[in-house]
Amino acid sequence: MSDESRKELVRLILEDPTLPLRLHEEAPGLVSEAARDRSLLRRLSQDPVLFSRLILGLEPTGYQEELLRLRDKRILVRWPRQSGKTRTLAIIAIWFSAFHADATTLIVAPSRRQSMILSDLIHQHINRIPGKIQKALFAKRQRTTIYLRNGSRIVALPNSEHLLRGYHANLIIADEAAFFRNDEAIFRHVLTPMLATTDGTLIVSSTPWGKNTLYYQYSNDQDWTQLHITWRQARDAGVYKPRFIKQIEKTRKTNPLTYRMEYEAEFTEEADTWLTQDLLAKAVDQNLEYTPFEKKAEGIYYLGVDLGERVDHSVIAALQLKKRHLHLVHMHRFPLGTGLASVIGYVKILRDRWHRITAAYVDITKHGDYIIQDLHRAGVPEAHGITFTQNNKQEMAQILRRRLREATLHIPYDRHTLDELNVERYQLTKTGKIALDHPPGTHDDRFWATALAAYAAE
Repeated sequence: MSDESRKELVRLILEDPTLPLRLHEEAPGLVSEAARDRSLLRRLSQDPVLFSRLILGLEPTGYQEELLRLRDKRILVRWPRQSGKTRTLAIIAIWFSAFHADATTLIVAPSRRQSMILSDLIHQHINRIPGKIQKALFAKRQRTTIYLRNGSRIVALPNSEHLLRGYHANLIIADEAAFFRNDEAIFRHVLTPMLATTDGTLIVSSTPWGKNTLYYQYSNDQDWTQLHITWRQARDAGVYKPRFIKQIEKTRKTNPLTYRMEYEAEFTEEADTWLTQDLLAKAVDQNLEYTPFEKKAEGIYYLGVDLGERVDHSVIAALQLKKRHLHLVHMHRFPLGTGLASVIGYVKILRDRWHRITAAYVDITKHGDYIIQDLHRAGVPEAHGITFTQNNKQEMAQILRRRLREATLHIPYDRHTLDELNVERYQLTKTGKIALDHPPGTHDDRFWATALAAYAAE
C-alpha cells in the first residue's frame, strides 16, 4: 500500500467511528497496514477506546469507555455482575503495556485461580489482534506472564506478600479486592509503595462485600475516582440479554440482599447473618486451592456430606487438618435429582484416593440410618450419621463460627461457597435457643456440608 493510500485509510478510520470495528472483522490486513502510520499510532497511544475497536475488535459500552479513558491514579470500580468489568480491565492492561515501554502491569486477585481468570481473558484478547501487529507487540507469552517487545510485561499473581514483594509496578489492577484477607498489609505496605517511584496507577475493583475492608474505605474516599453503576446501565447498554434481565428481576423478589449486592452493587448485609461477610473475607486464603477429585492426596481429612435430592443439592465438603488448622480443600455440589447411590460412590472414591479420611459426618435427617449402612457396605467405615435437630444444628453452626473467629478455618476464594456460607440467618427462640434458616430462593447446602466436616473434626 502506498503512503498516500495509507494516509487516506487512516483519515477514514479517524473520521468514521464505525469503521475501525468493521475493518477488524472484515479486513484485518488493512488494520495492519493502517497501524504502520505514525499518526495513527500516536492516536492509538492516547485513545484506548480506538485501540479496543481497531486492534482488538471490541466495542465498549458508554460506561466502559469512561473507565478506559480515565487517567486518574486511584480508581475504584464497583459494577454489577456480568457488566463487562473483567473485559474492560483486560483491555486496559493490554493497551497500557503496548504503549508504555519498560512498564510492569500487575494483576492481583484473592487467589492464583482468580488472577488466572483475568490473565486468560487478556490472552483471549491478544489472540484477536491481527497477526502482524501481534507479532510486533509480543515477545513471549506464558500463562502468568506476558512479555512485550518494548520491554513491558503483564504479570498475574495472588495477593501474597511473599510473591508480590520485589516488583516495581506502573499499573496495578486489584480484582475482587474486598476478598483480600490481608488487605491492610497488601495495599498499605506492598502495592502502594510499588507505585511511589513510578507515579503509577492503582485500579481496584470488587463485588461489594463487607464494610471492614480497605475496599469499603476506598469507596468512601474522595481522593479516589469512583465508578459505580447498577444493572440498569448495563441493561440500557445492551449488555444483558432478556433472559438474564428476568433472572435479575426474580432475584430482586426472592433474594433482595443478593439483588442489592450483585446487581445494584451496594454494600449491604442483614443484621441476623450468622457468618458475616467480613468474617468470611478474613478466612480467604490466597494460597489455598481445591484438591481435584481425580488427584490422589495424603493427609488427615474430615468429610461433611449434606444430602438432598430433588429440592436441595447434595454437597460434599472436605477439610484437611494441618497443625490444628482446618483447610477447606474440596467442595462438590451435585446437580438436583442426583441419586444417593452416586453420592455414596463419590465418597467411596474419595476415600480410596485420599489417605486418610478420619471421619465422614453425613446428614441422615431425611433418609435414616440405611445411608450409613450403605456407606459401610461400600467400604467407608468412617461414615457417621447425624440427624439434624435444633440443638445439634446450633452446635455445628457455633463450631463453624468459632473456627472462623479464631482464624483456624481457611477457605479458598470461591464465590459460590462464600455466598452460601453467608446466606444462613439466625434468630433467638423463646427458649433461648438459636434457630437457623436461609431466605427463600437460596441454598445453604454448602454451609451445612462445611459445618458437618468441622463438627467431624472436633
